[in-house]
Amino acid sequence: MKKQGSWTRWESVKDRSLTWQDIWSMEGHRIKFLLCSTYDVLPTPSNLHTWGMVESPSCTLCGKIANLEHVLSSCHSSLADGKFRWRHDQILAQLAEGVEQARKRTRQLSNGPRFIHFVRAGESAAAGGRNKGVLATANDWEMRADLKKQLKFPEEIAHTTLRPDIVLWSRGTKQVVLIELTVPWEERMEEAYERKLKKYQTLILESQHNGWKAWNLPVEVGCRGFAGRSLWRALGLLGIEGLARKRLVANTTRRAEEASRWIWLQRKVRWQSRPTEGLGT
Repeated sequence: MKKQGSWTRWESVKDRSLTWQDIWSMEGHRIKFLLCSTYDVLPTPSNLHTWGMVESPSCTLCGKIANLEHVLSSCHSSLADGKFRWRHDQILAQLAEGVEQARKRTRQLSNGPRFIHFVRAGESAAAGGRNKGVLATANDWEMRADLKKQLKFPEEIAHTTLRPDIVLWSRGTKQVVLIELTVPWEERMEEAYERKLKKYQTLILESQHNGWKAWNLPVEVGCRGFAGRSLWRALGLLGIEGLARKRLVANTTRRAEEASRWIWLQRKVRWQSRPTEGLGT
């Protein structure tokens, strides 16, 4: 019960609810993977060993205990052969597509991002409280994503060997936005966020020293298809709101589900030839 209830400790994960309409429209294999991975009841070697169905709980690739976290997020062999990177790029491509659409959208310019001001019940909000977002401050935004070919950070902003996943910059207003995607185990989202925030802090400071207003936006999409709150906040800061934000988050999380399920199936093939005992296959 402690393991199957671990989702209650996902403090940095955005709430997700499945309506009956969602369930009816989802493919059966997708629902099965989503539910079984969330409650950690997929037949991993670790679970099969606990259930008395195999002799060893070890990973056939690296020898470590093959629980679900190991299979989907921690196996060094899967990291070395590019499976985790492939999943990351699948999600990044979906995210970059949504951000690119927002970048190209014609908008009325504002002086700067304005954020929602919450008011107490019964009070009225002040005029102009709607968030316009960073993208609404310029019409000359350029964008690069670390896909297909290695991203080169714009040298006019700062000289660095770091490669954020997405860079947006406006020459006219001297603003730059860094977006760095991580696909962690859901319980480690906060740790991933802090790590990437620290990684790019020097680049942010150098950009500011060179006269640019810089934004560092680490975002997380969990390997089981749950979006981090950081992703929701980052899209809102950019000015991607309403239905567009909901659709982009849904598309990125679905891409994470599909990629992780593929990784899971690839690993499962290796286990099917292992001898079983007790409860059968």
